[in-house]
Amino acid sequence: MSLTALQVKNLTCPEGRKQIKLSDGNNLFLLVKSTGSKYWRLRYRYANKHQELALGTYPKIPLSDARKMAEEARAQLIQGINPTEERRKKKQTKTSPDRKFKVIALRWWAQQSSSWSDENAKKIKRWIETDMKIISNLPVDEIDEAHIRDVMLGVEVSDHPSAASPILSNISRIFGYALSHRLTRRNPAQGFPLSDILKPLPKIKHRSAITDPKKLGKLILDIDSLQSGSYCTIQALQLIPRLFLRPKEIRGLKWEYIDFEDKLIRIPGAEMKKDREHLVPLSTQVIAQFESIRSVTEYSPYVFPSQRSSDNPMSKNVMTNRLRDMGYGADEMSAHGFRSTASTLLHEQGWNHDAIEAQLAHLTGTATSRAYNRSIYLPERKKIMQAWSDYLEVLRDDAEVICMEHIYG
Repeated sequence: MSLTALQVKNLTCPEGRKQIKLSDGNNLFLLVKSTGSKYWRLRYRYANKHQELALGTYPKIPLSDARKMAEEARAQLIQGINPTEERRKKKQTKTSPDRKFKVIALRWWAQQSSSWSDENAKKIKRWIETDMKIISNLPVDEIDEAHIRDVMLGVEVSDHPSAASPILSNISRIFGYALSHRLTRRNPAQGFPLSDILKPLPKIKHRSAITDPKKLGKLILDIDSLQSGSYCTIQALQLIPRLFLRPKEIRGLKWEYIDFEDKLIRIPGAEMKKDREHLVPLSTQVIAQFESIRSVTEYSPYVFPSQRSSDNPMSKNVMTNRLRDMGYGADEMSAHGFRSTASTLLHEQGWNHDAIEAQLAHLTGTATSRAYNRSIYLPERKKIMQAWSDYLEVLRDDAEVICMEHIYG
């Protein structure tokens, strides 16, 4: 008696038994295991030997499809073809190196990598070779959502779980490449419910930054009034609020980067986080300070040389440590936090968002515009940098007045 779709859906293995077989007729049967798994099998006779052909699992293969597959196998038998042997030959063809995921992924990588930075290209290649290793040797057209889930779960327990989303995005792009070359008919990474599979990442702890104008004025007053500490630390700490640079970039400043005539700092891409040349317009106040510093440290290639060796920049964390000595705790202000301070207050003042982002050396515009226009928004950025220096002076002077009033009441 033939099975029905409802029967197949509701069938379970009786308690105490490892598996049962139920026939659909014509030697097609369903193997139901105690684990709940269900397998379609077709028994047939070829060359005077009984054999079984695995047709797939339920529910991936519904009853109607199992019957069609069984019918196709019977047709092959009529033609003298062993369906098991025929499937093996097809599988060998499918698993040829040209159809394996890793081969296709590296082919896609080679095509795309020229448009990426060297650092990004190396990172994506590492993802292909390590994080996507689970599916490396699988035929691209046999990879399904369950395989993608396994890759993502592997990333989750790695040392870089935050990379799960970009890794998934790159897998989707690789499948897009495979689709365009007719190597597969579907993209299991497209629309994959990543947030439903992985646990939420812990919230990022942002660097502390003062954004209250009055508190900022007091901070600038404290910094500009510094008397104790090394010369370079004091000067760097006075400049970092006015340049929007990261502490590492301040430390690495060289005299050759500073154009006093054009009032610009030109930092090579190799020194920047995004590996792109960066321009920093200089206010009149900052130019004057650099000229003063030059008379002291021009013996070194670095604007802020180490006390131990003029061939090296000053030590890491000295600016943040100096803030701590001044009484500004880790939960209140950091050297890196001056960038957030400037971004927050400049946005509140109504300056152009893209110009602010460009001055912070964040990615703005299209890849083409970034490649050919390193001075993007430069006229407005010059206005921003001068206005910001002027603004800090006003805040500092106001804070000084308040301090004097407290002293002399």
